[in-house]
Amino acid sequence: MKIALIIHELLIEGGGERQCVCLAHALAENGHDVRIWTSAYDPDNCFPEICRDLRVEQVQRGRWPWLRWPWFVRGYLDMVHLTDAIKEGSQVWSPQHWPAQWGAVWLKRKLGGAVVWNCNDVPNFYLKSRQTRSPLLKALYRIYYLLDRVQNRRVDMTLLVSEWAEREHRAIYPGPTRVVHPGIDPTQFRPGGDRIRVRRRFACSDDEFLLIWLGIFMPHRRLEDGIEAVSRLASRGIRVRLVLAGSDRSFPQYVDSLKALTHKRGLQQQIIFADKVADEEIRDFYSACDAFLFPNDRQTWGLAVLEAMACGCPVLVSRGAGVHEVLTDQVNALLFPPRDPVELANKIEVLVKNPVQRREMAQNGMRLARETYNWSHFAEQIEAVFSGIVELNDTPPQMVFANSSPRQ
Repeated sequence: MKIALIIHELLIEGGGERQCVCLAHALAENGHDVRIWTSAYDPDNCFPEICRDLRVEQVQRGRWPWLRWPWFVRGYLDMVHLTDAIKEGSQVWSPQHWPAQWGAVWLKRKLGGAVVWNCNDVPNFYLKSRQTRSPLLKALYRIYYLLDRVQNRRVDMTLLVSEWAEREHRAIYPGPTRVVHPGIDPTQFRPGGDRIRVRRRFACSDDEFLLIWLGIFMPHRRLEDGIEAVSRLASRGIRVRLVLAGSDRSFPQYVDSLKALTHKRGLQQQIIFADKVADEEIRDFYSACDAFLFPNDRQTWGLAVLEAMACGCPVLVSRGAGVHEVLTDQVNALLFPPRDPVELANKIEVLVKNPVQRREMAQNGMRLARETYNWSHFAEQIEAVFSGIVELNDTPPQMVFANSSPRQ
């Protein structure tokens, strides 16, 4: 099949970006003609090893490239330009995230083909229109929500990464949906990383219990719950160290608030803030910790959890993260309610005091992640959806040599 993956930006090493490029890689290995189209691409900071053999086409931003706010206006302008720039059709247009589905449905009208939207995060314009007090923003959010609904009617299938995300989507958008769980690369994430080197970097002795969180600092990560849990454990005489490692580019003020909370609780020796971890070092970090922490709330999935599990690391996962749907409490993970540092502290204490349970849980989790939730299995499910949609449409891709007006 001829497949075009469309993503607004490829600038950082986030979970959604990893899913896009790993899906492209797996589909290409299965013999499909795959190309990624994007408005902005940073090859040095967005999985250069994975993208090396991929065809990534950067079409540049649309009108007024200096404009960054409102973000949905930037997305609209970029998708208009991307649609105009693409002249060659595909059997499948597969937008990743938002607002790539706008460009995909415009390309469908312009060049034919089918649209299968990988909607990792459900657009929240409807919710924002109800929450904001600004009449101007309320009107803008409502307009873009209505535009989203109109575009979504032209999507052939929407794929969600969790049942929770599917329920959120169905509550506000029309159209057929299906849940397909993403996975990991078992060749990259496997046991045997350099545990000692990472622990020495943070001056962590072998007998200290080390928790690690990796990702992009964002408020919905609820890292304050992890800090509060460590504080409560300290009051019980249980010493735990927590490394928070990731990029602070998106929400620097959130990182400042976490550091302020750390100082307020007197945990400067126990809470360590580290920079973004290079892709080739992630496996070492997973191997170095005694447990991986994922306190995220309203998170549609959680690739990092499966990566840690594939490396043989026990995981503590919030029930506010979609990935908890495929985990079993006390068998391959410890689950806890979101926004509940008290219960999180209790779960951490269980792991600290029960090394045998910790090892068994890690082994069970490793088998689950490596055998069931990998990119090959994910790509096979996506490929089956693509094939079914293409058979229904049976529209050959086209070529155009003059600008058209697909959005009219």
